Amino acid sequence: MRPALRIARAVIGSPWTRVSGTVVGLAILARTINLPQAVASLSHADPLWIAAALGLTMLAVAASVVEWGVLLRTANAPAGAGPGSVLSWRRLGSSYLQGMFFTQMLPAGVGGDAMRTVEMGRQVGHGNVLASLAGSRLAGMLGMTCWGIAAAILLRALLGTGVVIVIAALAMTVVIIWLMALSADRLVPHRLLARVSGAMSRGVRSFSDAFAGYRRHPHAVAQSLLVGAAGWGFNLLALSVAARAIGVNLSWTVLAVCIPITLLVALAPFSINGLGLREGVLVALLSHSGVSIAHAGAISVLIDLQMIPFAVLGAVLWSRHRRSSRSSPVQLAVEVAGIEDAALAGLTPGTPRLLRRDPAVQRLPGGPRGADRRPVGEADITG
Repeated sequence: MRPALRIARAVIGSPWTRVSGTVVGLAILARTINLPQAVASLSHADPLWIAAALGLTMLAVAASVVEWGVLLRTANAPAGAGPGSVLSWRRLGSSYLQGMFFTQMLPAGVGGDAMRTVEMGRQVGHGNVLASLAGSRLAGMLGMTCWGIAAAILLRALLGTGVVIVIAALAMTVVIIWLMALSADRLVPHRLLARVSGAMSRGVRSFSDAFAGYRRHPHAVAQSLLVGAAGWGFNLLALSVAARAIGVNLSWTVLAVCIPITLLVALAPFSINGLGLREGVLVALLSHSGVSIAHAGAISVLIDLQMIPFAVLGAVLWSRHRRSSRSSPVQLAVEVAGIEDAALAGLTPGTPRLLRRDPAVQRLPGGPRGADRRPVGEADITG
């Protein structure tokens, strides 16, 4: 039994399995839809409707930034969130767009989350970033299920009561996960984890402490949930307007039921980010609701292209960030000095602190010890 399970895990986790699944999905999709007609529908899209859809998508992206940022700023409130801070809305928006670029480029679908965890975790703590990402994902899922419940109720004559019950059960599951996450600091056996692995215990404690901070600030959780629901509404309207651009009168209610199903398909382990499979499932669902195969194929392509402009903007921001990081040795020296001082403080608690007096760092504006220190090469001992 165990060898069979190991073989199954190896097959499912193999990149060749994902590539093969994607190729098969794309082949089935190409065989199902009429590609020339789908391309013709896209080529005759109304630019005004496309611009309106792009504007609504921009609102959805902005809502996603707020949905995530309000949790991260709450967990790091003592660090401040001024205009130049890493927690400023400008920096958060830039980081989100850069993460969107990695999400589109990397096959796993979580490249953006990994990028934000690595980049921002250095300054605000990896556990805080992971908790804010998990919370924003849960807020988005709850908003999605709420819109799905409303749509399923309106389409109950077509879908039946069973779909309403399934979506409501999914929403209740998300609520239960939220409640468990908010109480994780009380539910997780930290002592047992510490005996198993100290690193694991520290990571889980940091994660659970961040959610405990959300529990002490329920207004932040409420803001994230409300903004997440509003963002998903903007997204549904954007897709409905994009469908109108190619001459399809597609209600948001149909999209509110179909899109979550395609997102679940995207989690399949035998495809690259669900590519090919989610489009085929969406075409099948839309054709079942009365949309022609050609128009359904065009809509599936529009959904794939929806975030491309913002991913391109994220690529530009990431390129500028990397270029400025490489071309700024001054800033690098300041950051290294700050890291070294923090390390000294952590390694020698309760003892006099050794402060750096490197002239190359002390004379810099915004240096770790300020401009009012003596530019000499000695070490000062302060209590």
